[in-house]
Amino acid sequence: GLERLCQVRKAISLPIVAIGGIDIENAPAVIDAGATAIAVISAVVGAAEVQDEARKLAERIEKN
Repeated sequence: GLERLCQVRKAISLPIVAIGGIDIENAPAVIDAGATAIAVISAVVGAAEVQDEARKLAERIEKN
């Protein structure tokens, strides 16, 4: 969860890639919690328009 991610970020300086359960709604919080990057699969691949969903996700993260 996000609390654990915060704890890990405080403990290490290595890059952290978060994966699992990440979607357009919670991606900014995952980055804010300390992830260097995110891996998003089902939220994008499961969308009707994969490219549009990937673009929306990237825009959401950039706004954050």
